[in-house]
Parts: sequence; C-alpha cells; structure tokens
Amino acid sequence: MKNKLIADAGSTKVEWVLLKRDGSLGSTFVTDGLNAILASSDSVTKAFTEVRKRLPEELEVEEIHYYGAGCATPEICGRVKDTFTDVFGTVSVNVSSDLLGAARSLFGPKKGIACILGTGSNSCMYDGKSIISQIPSLGYVLGDEGSGAALGKRLVSDAFKNQLPESIREKFLEEYGLTLSGILDNIYRNESPNKFLASLVPFLKDNLWNPYIYSLVLKELTKFVRRNVAMYQGAHSLDVSFTGSIAFHFAKILREAAESQGYRVTSITETPMSGLIEFHKNHHVE
Repeated sequence: MKNKLIADAGSTKVEWVLLKRDGSLGSTFVTDGLNAILASSDSVTKAFTEVRKRLPEELEVEEIHYYGAGCATPEICGRVKDTFTDVFGTVSVNVSSDLLGAARSLFGPKKGIACILGTGSNSCMYDGKSIISQIPSLGYVLGDEGSGAALGKRLVSDAFKNQLPESIREKFLEEYGLTLSGILDNIYRNESPNKFLASLVPFLKDNLWNPYIYSLVLKELTKFVRRNVAMYQGAHSLDVSFTGSIAFHFAKILREAAESQGYRVTSITETPMSGLIEFHKNHHVE
C-alpha cells in the first residue's frame, strides 16, 4: 500500500489523514472548511499549500483521495485535481464528491442508501462502487430537509410567528440575543445564512425535553426521509445509513423518523473519516 492522504472536506471544516503504507496513521489534523464551488482558485491553492506544510517531511504523499463539498461536476473536480498537482507535484490524485465519500465510508463495497445530515443534507443510492442514483439536495433555500439549516430555519420561523410555547420562545431569543432586525440581517445580508441557521441547532438539542421541540425535530427529519430516502426505487429493501453532525446528535429521533416510514437504519456516524480510512486500507481506487 502507498502513503495515502485522505480528505473529507465540508463547508465548515476539512479533516485530513495521512494513511501510511503499513496501515497506521502518519498525521491527522483539521483545517477550515472548503467548498469547491464557492472558493476561489487562489484560496484553494493557499489551503493545499498549508496542508503540505503540516505533513511530515519524511513521509512522501503517493496518493491523494479528496472528497469535497461542491465537487459536483467533472469540471470542478478537474480544477481541484490540478491544484493538488501544482502543490504536491507528480502524485496520483482522485477528487470526488463528499457524497461518494459518505457512501464509501458507510457501506464500503456493499450497496445501500447513504445520507448526509450536517449543515446541509444530501443522499444517494450506492451500488458498492459508484453512486447510481441521486435525489438532488437543492440547497438550503429549496431543499436540505433535515439539515442544520432547515432545523434552524424552522426554529426561527416558529419563534417569530409565535408558534413556540411562550417560555421556550423567550428562552431562545434571550439565550441567543435575537431580535427581528438581527435575524433579518443575518439571513438576508449574511454571506452564509445556512451556517447561521445551523448555529442555532444546539438550542434544539438542549431542549428536546420539551414536547414541541421534540416534535419539531422529528417532523423535519421525517420530511428528509419522505422527500429523499423514499424516492429511491426499492428503498424499503435496502439498508439506510447516515453521517454528519445532525444525524449523530439526533440519532435516536432520526431512527424513529426512518423506522416509522418502514426503513432499516444500519449505522449513524458523526463524520465519514473512520469509514474512509478502513475503505482505503482495504480497497484500491483507480
């Protein structure tokens, strides 16, 4: 086996692992998030240059496997690959979507429906090698059901439309120092309103004891299952697995949402990295 640099790149953070030839870990660290669609070429070059500086000089990187947010087209993947070549020189580079990374992490060589629930949400049907079907996420404005952004949006909307129980509403607005004008600025003048909305999710986690909050989370996660998982042909006969911070922290409710619709949940992980390490230990990717 060669020395393999593996990256799980999300919009919030990027996890990097250098997997040595003997299967042990040569280096692990986290850098700032990177979305290939939104980031400029200069910022991507700068990010990869900083990564190279943090790697042990005595360990030559021989393969790079990058799974990234925004790596949605061959053209985008090609640009990211070219940047790696510019920074690392002659090295084998594979650039794929974060969704394929999630599928390989969750299922390895087996088939199933792989789902990401983090700041955003996504899903696909995976045949053990490739993504064979995908219901589009459509982003936080048109989709992203079950995501941190969607949960935050529902919480804010319910608070200002007086849907929340009064005691919970007052607690929420006071804890986050929220006003109507502040909310509108953060949503309509902020470069990353989805991240702002997702930042409110800890309030939901801390207040699941309240029946309204529990129901809010359950309804949103059920919406993800109905509008995404249920759309794959033969979904009820396939295993369904999840990765991402929202999936992990609301695992109990997520299982309830999926199982109430007749789906079999086999695993829920916080990040794909441990599964990706195992995948690349045992499988060669061209």
